[in-house]
Amino acid sequence: MKKIFLFVLALSILGVSCTAKKSGITGTFTGLTNDTLWIRASVLNDEHQFENKGIDTVVVRDGKFFYEPQTYNLTELEIIPVENIERLPNGMFRHGPGARMVLLFFPGDHIRLDANNKNEIVDFQAKGNFYNEQLSKLNANVQDAYKQRNNAVKIIFDTSFTEDKTVYREQLREAMQVMNNNSLDYIRENPDEPLSAYLVASFQTLIESDKILQYSDSLGIEALNSVFGQILRKKIEYIREYKEREEKKGFAKKEMIGNPAPKFTLKDISGNDFSLSSLRGKYVVLDFWGSWCGWCLVDFPYFKEYYAGHPNEFEIVGIAFSDKMEQWRKVVLETYTLPWNNVFDENDIHEKYYVTSAPTYVLIDKEGAIMDFPMNYYDMVKQLNQLREKGQL
Repeated sequence: MKKIFLFVLALSILGVSCTAKKSGITGTFTGLTNDTLWIRASVLNDEHQFENKGIDTVVVRDGKFFYEPQTYNLTELEIIPVENIERLPNGMFRHGPGARMVLLFFPGDHIRLDANNKNEIVDFQAKGNFYNEQLSKLNANVQDAYKQRNNAVKIIFDTSFTEDKTVYREQLREAMQVMNNNSLDYIRENPDEPLSAYLVASFQTLIESDKILQYSDSLGIEALNSVFGQILRKKIEYIREYKEREEKKGFAKKEMIGNPAPKFTLKDISGNDFSLSSLRGKYVVLDFWGSWCGWCLVDFPYFKEYYAGHPNEFEIVGIAFSDKMEQWRKVVLETYTLPWNNVFDENDIHEKYYVTSAPTYVLIDKEGAIMDFPMNYYDMVKQLNQLREKGQL
């Protein structure tokens, strides 16, 4: 009987020991008004790409939490307090760059995380592997820049389009520059570190493609041969293929300038046929967008204000593509009440204009010929203002 008792006791001790060494993230989180965290787990697959495996929800109790990633490989974890997330009218979500933490988890890791949230900015310290320790240090470097960025953005978007925002735009530019240089300085100072390859690969694939190509060339052999170097090589392969396709489309767009815009007839928001030819004799802006496009929604209030301030000078045709009709109707009729012509692209008209992203603008003259493909909303407004100054509107 005594032997049985000692055997059971030994098993109990072993069980406690195993529990204590359980892999995962043990953390504390202060400054929360909502006790829920969202954790997006992206697992490295056989194609050397991080594959999103969905979002887990973790509750912080008495300032503490534990999370065990169910992973078979290197996993990128994005941890975001729910209170830092804004739900957009199109059902999507967004948050500021300082509102989250990003950690790298290898199977079997024991990560200790201590975090604090204040005004939608997360400060954290992570221990358990070298990469997370460095990521938390990089995050600490830009806390002031996050604050400056958030304050400038709030003022810019909360004030009228007509007000002078030069000072706040400069503050935003300065903050973004500090945030940008934070990673670049680490890469320049540590070209052989695998984490440098991860940081380069973390730049936005298309928007910052030139930066990815530039800084990948500065990395050392150790960084390029690491698991993060493999991820980077895969991304570079995609970028080069994309650039080749876009170059061909760019040539096609240039050839379209000065020629008649491709004709189309699509259903408008009332279910009636709308033809581009009905606007002949007027300057026209085609706005290719989708309810899934956050930047499109951000521009709408400014677009409406500009349109209302220059009545009868030009027409706008909003063309929703790759979208869901019910979401399109809600944005047009309820969320933003867009006052111009709105049509739904069921016939892939956007492909005739070589549109691959949103928002994409096309400026058409009174004779129905394409004048230009403005790069963004501000470029489009600048061109309209120039036409007005010349007395052409």
